[in-house]
Amino acid sequence: MGSNFVLHDEELHPNVQHFEVEQPLTGLKQDKQRLQRLHRPTVDVFAGEDKEIVSFEGFTSPWYKQLLFLVLGVCTFGVLFLVAKWSLRVRTALRLSRCPLKQAKFVRVTLLDGRVSLHDVEVLQPSPAASHPYLSPQQHPDLLVEAGFPLQQRLLEYRCGRYFYVESADKFLPVPDVPKAFNTQLQASATRMAVSKDPRVLEEHDWQLGDRQQHYGSNEMAIPVKSVAALIADEMWHPFYVFQYFSIIIWVAGDQYYTYAVCILVITWFSIITSAVETHQNMKRLADIAHFSCMVEVLRGGSFKLMPSQTLVPGDIIAVVPGTLPADCVLLNGECIVDENMLTGESVPVRKVPYNPSVEGSGYCPDKHSSCTLYGGTQVAQARAPGTSYSGLGLSPSASTGGCALAMVARTRFYSAKGQLLRSILYPRDGSESFISDSLKFIGVMLVACIGIFIWAAVVLASIGAEPTRIVVRFFDMITIAVPPALPACLTIATVFSIGRLRKIGIYVTGPHTITLAGQLDVVCFDKTGTLTVQGLELQSIVPVNNGRFEPPSTDMQLLPPDVPQLLASCHGLALLGDTLVGDPLDQKLFAASGWSLVDKEDGQYSPAAAATAHAPQQLAVVHPPGRPAAAVAVVRRFEFSSQLQRNLVVVQLGVAGTGAAAGPTGGSGSPAAAATANLLDSHMSGPLVSLAAPAPAAQSLAAAVPGATHVLYAKGSPEMIKSLVAASSLPPDFDRLLAEYTREGLRVLALARGVVVPGSLPDGALSSYSQQQLEAAVQLELTGLAVLANPLRPDTAGAIQALQKAQIRTAMVTGDHVRTAVSVAHQCNILPEGRPVLLMDAAPPGQPVDACPVSLSVLYPDGSVNASVTRTAVLPQVMMGELECAVTGKGFDALLAPPYDAELLQPMLRRGTVFARMSPDNKRDLMELLGSGLQTAAAPGCPKLGLHVGFCGDGANDCGALKAAHVGVSLCEAEASVAAPMTSRQQSITSMISVVAEGRCALLATYQIFQFIVGYAMAQAFATNLMYTHGLQMGNYQYLIQDLFYITILAALMGYTKPRKELARAKPVGRVLSLPLILSLLLQIAVVIVFQLIALRAMRRIPWYKSTIGTPDLRTYKAPETTVIYLINLAQFIILGVVFNKGYPHRQPLWTNVGMLVAMILQVMFLIYSLFSVDAFTTKVQTMVGRGPPDGLPTAFRAGLLLIMVVNAAVALLAELGSTYGLRLIDRAKSSGWLQRRRSTTDPVLRQGLLHPMHIGMPLPKHSPANGLHVPSLQPPSGAALL
Repeated sequence: MGSNFVLHDEELHPNVQHFEVEQPLTGLKQDKQRLQRLHRPTVDVFAGEDKEIVSFEGFTSPWYKQLLFLVLGVCTFGVLFLVAKWSLRVRTALRLSRCPLKQAKFVRVTLLDGRVSLHDVEVLQPSPAASHPYLSPQQHPDLLVEAGFPLQQRLLEYRCGRYFYVESADKFLPVPDVPKAFNTQLQASATRMAVSKDPRVLEEHDWQLGDRQQHYGSNEMAIPVKSVAALIADEMWHPFYVFQYFSIIIWVAGDQYYTYAVCILVITWFSIITSAVETHQNMKRLADIAHFSCMVEVLRGGSFKLMPSQTLVPGDIIAVVPGTLPADCVLLNGECIVDENMLTGESVPVRKVPYNPSVEGSGYCPDKHSSCTLYGGTQVAQARAPGTSYSGLGLSPSASTGGCALAMVARTRFYSAKGQLLRSILYPRDGSESFISDSLKFIGVMLVACIGIFIWAAVVLASIGAEPTRIVVRFFDMITIAVPPALPACLTIATVFSIGRLRKIGIYVTGPHTITLAGQLDVVCFDKTGTLTVQGLELQSIVPVNNGRFEPPSTDMQLLPPDVPQLLASCHGLALLGDTLVGDPLDQKLFAASGWSLVDKEDGQYSPAAAATAHAPQQLAVVHPPGRPAAAVAVVRRFEFSSQLQRNLVVVQLGVAGTGAAAGPTGGSGSPAAAATANLLDSHMSGPLVSLAAPAPAAQSLAAAVPGATHVLYAKGSPEMIKSLVAASSLPPDFDRLLAEYTREGLRVLALARGVVVPGSLPDGALSSYSQQQLEAAVQLELTGLAVLANPLRPDTAGAIQALQKAQIRTAMVTGDHVRTAVSVAHQCNILPEGRPVLLMDAAPPGQPVDACPVSLSVLYPDGSVNASVTRTAVLPQVMMGELECAVTGKGFDALLAPPYDAELLQPMLRRGTVFARMSPDNKRDLMELLGSGLQTAAAPGCPKLGLHVGFCGDGANDCGALKAAHVGVSLCEAEASVAAPMTSRQQSITSMISVVAEGRCALLATYQIFQFIVGYAMAQAFATNLMYTHGLQMGNYQYLIQDLFYITILAALMGYTKPRKELARAKPVGRVLSLPLILSLLLQIAVVIVFQLIALRAMRRIPWYKSTIGTPDLRTYKAPETTVIYLINLAQFIILGVVFNKGYPHRQPLWTNVGMLVAMILQVMFLIYSLFSVDAFTTKVQTMVGRGPPDGLPTAFRAGLLLIMVVNAAVALLAELGSTYGLRLIDRAKSSGWLQRRRSTTDPVLRQGLLHPMHIGMPLPKHSPANGLHVPSLQPPSGAALL
């Protein structure tokens, strides 16, 4: 129906495409019937409920509440405005009223973790002709309502997603990533494309286009970036900064502290501006990565039109040309070479093939069917469809070059793969740490304590005649001292320094919140190939099979059967990009080993089967032996490798003779492509190979056994999968034994198979139309051999794994390789201990009773033998006690996650599983969620979770889901701007994870120590101030200035500069501020501070001429012996706190390695000694200190004694810190060895069942069970004191 409507580009709306009806419909009844026939329930258009959202609540904004709020705000001098800005609950209560969702102008969204936000509702008033062009805007609008079509829709944009109100469900439902009808449209389009080469048959009805334009909106990932001025306006009203303004007003109005107030104001605004500029730059950088627009050739109205990419919606047909893709698309014809480095971190270009329903199945998913999906944001290096020509359809010459590759848009804007990764960065999962809330709680407690002390001081002030207003001003002044205004700025310093240090070693952080999370990691999972091992594989040998028997392994193609090099040369997904061979590295290695050449289809056509016919498919690739183009064969059907099927399959046409094509620039043996193949061969083969110029066996010898055979099937894949497909007679009797030997050595094994198509055995057109499973069932496959490849460990892998394990971090391998290969590599890199049996969990065989165990259990022993006759009751307790290790296959993992969940099996897998093999990308993501906060898509309740902090380290596109699901994802890639993970490392080594953990622990501990230091300083100064109030005194303006700026600010800023230790400590830092070690340490130091302030004042009374000073009622007496002593002792105590709270061990380097802080402390000590013993204009006039002589001076002897008090203060503070640390450790040891632990072990059901404390999961196990020599883990929880 596309020809009935005319598109008006000048009326293009960002969200809605307008159409105009050329021929109005006649007959009211006919119109009504047509609309009812088209109508689908609105709820069917949208996805199910968002699992992360608890509720939507509707609100309106009555005018009287707005007026009342304005009046109250003015009456409270703006205080109410600030409170409403800080508190959504207050703002909602004062300004809004509840209402039904269908009438709401605002919606309050509540998430599972308790976070709440308020958002506007947009009411869309679409033109009826836009969504349903059977009616013009003036024609029968009541018919739309009667047929069930809403005349207006309510839109909520939340976290870059679109939610529409559905009246039948009375809730907002999200727009699905891919439209629900998309699969039907895609399969129909693919079928039409196979029958008719005319792309106009692919165009959908205009009414569907209009619906999708309204639901999905503009295809533009626009991240709003506030200007620096707007960010400053937001930042300046943060509660901490407002508190600073309040403090400045108190200082100026109460004591005329102009100098100090100006300094604090300058520092405050410097912090505000710096924060705003940094935020603006970060958001702009992210917005630049997200935003992209271009002109696209779109099929609209029967021809291709050049349109902005913002107008694309799912279902659009576009011409694919080299350049950046504007959306996720499904390739319908042709092939593309795509660079996905920016999105996935994968540096090798990948080849994309057209969507085939018989291959991909009926349920298309962009994340699962990556071989035919072009992802938005990636670079198309080459796009072509040989043999196609769409003249007269308006295509530009550039799109027509080499034939036009067509694709259907699947996902747009933030629903695309790139958009989802950006959303995970913009809206990170809320971490379980509660540092800010704990800090505020503790500060609140300290503030209450200070108020209690001030009550005592206020009574004394009232007794000496101080005015009530003056007492109130002093009260507010004391609050500004007890709650340090610089606290929030100081707490971010350590994270900023850590990010800077990581950047210097090539690790780039896009999610700063992950730094402190990295310091709390409990488990780190690694991909194997390219992460634990080196990039690429080395072919060790080919083990051929002849008449069901293995022959000696070889890498000499002349010594192998003729079908082996032909299989290696044709069973792949490689393509030529200019003179470069691109595709999977494994395919490249095997193709290079064959010695054959790949011919570019564009260089010439082979005959007689160059063109596709009704019974013979078109050639996809042509390969020939070196120097023999006449012996070429053509790949006419290709089924790409998938992790679900664990194999790939090709249909090869034999007897393809050609002329001239092999002599082209990429065709012959002397071509650049052949030279590149030779170089690749020389660099990656480990055994002797035939020269590329050596003669090869004739390809036609394959069909000699079957007269008249013209086609053959080649397959390669996992041994267990190929074993299930080939004829039993072709399987050698020692197949399993030989496979076990190779996998036990850590070698990767691929099985090779072939099947000759017997003439007349298949119906006409079967080679073109049959699915992969149908071809494998119709053509008997036979095992041809085994390809044995080595993927050696990186030199530093084993050491890095050992370092993480020593740091009490569980390590696990998550790979797509065979389970025996994965177990062997895990042994080599220390993930699995040597000499310990491994429990293998695999899917139960088919036909097993429903109530039976969902997985098959077997034990793999160190000598390679397997015991399959084990029971769950016998082995599961051994797994939980550490007597058996645990390895799980992908199929076993799926079986365990099938409801109803078997917790008895899931718990050992999650708590003790070390090797996860044959895992798909979805399996990897689900594992990260199970180890962490639980499955995000769990369909049934009861699925367990561990609640651990999980890290993942990977290097390829298959790891993107796991990198995003983990708390800390580190992608090993060369792209600095990759959005594949919160952290990207250009170091191709897992030692990057050690650096991340070290910096995370260092930043976390530094943040805690800075918090302790700031709170300790505040309490020291607050108590000193209250002591002075009891004498009617107050410290001078410059005394406060020197203390706060030249002591506290410098020390707090430089504390975070200490680097992490080179080796990871056994215990990680504590997880919360309100933990016993931190709180006990802080309280002891506060007690020491108070005691020595009182001791200093007590010692001052021994001066012969000393008389207690009583200040004036207005508290403007600054120069007195009491203020001098307290000022000096405070300076010393600040330095002492800086030393005590700047412990390096165990996560940070020693204090003396922080040169800046060491120099600052030396200068501060020198200034303290100068101020203590010198009497000059600076000390008496600027610092308002007393002299040496009577009647109010401090003699030199007393000053020397005061220095001794400071030294003793330092010694006692250090002893108190050591006492708190080692005291808690001794108490913990006593508990762990005493009756309390024994009693707990008999009453705690978790410990009785052998479910270990989460901190012990995967930890190195102490010595052992004397009965069998196996290690048994201790069940005691880790020491709280040891965490310091």
